[in-house]
Amino acid sequence: MRLPITTLALLAALATPLAAQEHDHHDDHVAEADGLRVVHAWTPARGAGDEALIYMDVENRTDAEAMLTGGEAMGQELALVGFTYGASGEVWTVLPGLPVPPGGEVELAPRVLALRLPRLAEPLVEGEELEIEVEFGGTHLHAHAEIGASSATAHSHAGHNH
Repeated sequence: MRLPITTLALLAALATPLAAQEHDHHDDHVAEADGLRVVHAWTPARGAGDEALIYMDVENRTDAEAMLTGGEAMGQELALVGFTYGASGEVWTVLPGLPVPPGGEVELAPRVLALRLPRLAEPLVEGEELEIEVEFGGTHLHAHAEIGASSATAHSHAGHNH
């Protein structure tokens, strides 16, 4: 059976072991609680009324599976979404949760996975930060998402020592 590319990308993201990833993270870009880490959260700048998609790396440094279920920002629920592609173009689907394996890492990246903020009450301005809460069942991580250029397709590492 041949799997769609988006399914393969999702499976590859789920299987990335922490041992294969060497990170030297700056404290401002890391949120950690109970062995779970959110690293380099970011989102492109957007105008009021637009939706925002938030991306990040999620690390599970525990011995048990963790379930990423969504979060909250600007008083609204953040829905975990996955992307598929077909004749009509890009379509997102709300996911009930995403397992992060013990000692594993998941990357929420453009055109694959994101946390979706449905409607911005105010614009997201490049260079500022968005306060977010990421939820893993009963564990909540408070983090800051860097707001990049509206055309950003990846986290900016400008000024970081990586």
